[in-house]
Formats: sequence, C-alpha cells, structure tokens
Amino acid sequence: MKDSYIFLLGGVPGVGKTSISGYIARELGINIVISGDYIRESLRPFFPVDDVINMSVYDSWKMFGENTDENLIKGFIEQGKKVNIATHRIMERAIDNGEPMIIETLYFIPDHFKDIMGKICSAYLYIDSKSLHVERLNQRQEFTHFNSPGVRLSQNIDNYRKIMKYSINASDGYGIRKFDSTDYSGAREMILQFARDGMV
Repeated sequence: MKDSYIFLLGGVPGVGKTSISGYIARELGINIVISGDYIRESLRPFFPVDDVINMSVYDSWKMFGENTDENLIKGFIEQGKKVNIATHRIMERAIDNGEPMIIETLYFIPDHFKDIMGKICSAYLYIDSKSLHVERLNQRQEFTHFNSPGVRLSQNIDNYRKIMKYSINASDGYGIRKFDSTDYSGAREMILQFARDGMV
C-alpha cells in the first residue's frame, strides 16, 4: 500500500456509497471511513441557524431566491465550500500522517480538491434510472440508515438528480471514473478493483 491512500467516493443519497465504502474498507483493510454527512453535521453548530449549511441540500436554493436549477446548484456549491474545507483538511492530514482512509460524500465538487487530486484516488457513483433510484432510497433504511427512512429523500429525487448531474459533469474535466450502480453487486466489485488498483 502507498504511504498514504485516500479513496474519495462521491454520490447523492441512495446510490450505495455508504455500503460500498464499508465494503471496500473491509476488503482492503482500511480502518478509517468518514461520511461527508457527519462532517457537515459537526460543522453546523459553528454557523448561524439561518446559514445555508443548516438547510437540507435539496432546499438550499432558498438562499438564492426562486426554486430554479441554477439556485439549487448555487446552494449545493455554497454548502460544499464549507463542508469541503473540512474534508480537504482531513485528507491533507491523512496524507501527511500516512493514514489510509475512505471518505464518502454528497459534496463531490472536484474543483474544491484540485490541488490534491493527484494524491488521492476518487470515483463517482450514480444510478442511471430515476425509478430505481427512488426504490433504493426507500429501501436504504433496511441496509445502512436504520433510523432514517428514505421517503423524505425520495420525495426530493428531482433535486438530488440535478445535483448528481452537476457532479458528473464536474468530474469530466478531471478524468474521474464514474460507476453506475444499477447493478449494485457488479458496481461494488468494479469499484473495489478500481480502489485496489489505486493502492499500488
């Protein structure tokens, strides 16, 4: 294994990034797995109640006016800036300390990590089918988020998929690998192999 190995996996809720991150960690013997949701949650007390970071990402457009695609992405990026300052620092510390780590995050905005992209392994996970995406969100309570029903999230599927599209397009400029988890088991094995290849 490299002296430092960071695997950054992006994706919106319901695509399987939490369960796949855990699987990769077990298979590769990586002991540190961090969720972008928990990074955001830890930051919230340090910001005013009405700050964008204290909103659900699918409602973040409200900080910029009307409910438009442009304002949704503005809200997502604004939240991402704050979360990714912390995410960036965590990755820098792990690189300096030589600590292998996996971070899974909704806030996959490659521009926020461009200075360390060459030092980390990154991929983006998505689901091509909207109907399957809704189904997975509604099922996630059975597998990973046991006290967090996905119905609230699936009701906002259109906004999540707009964020997904933005992150996919943003990844293109960096040559980041993208994996469709329509076939969950197949995607899981492909991402594991991709992560393993990045370790040597």
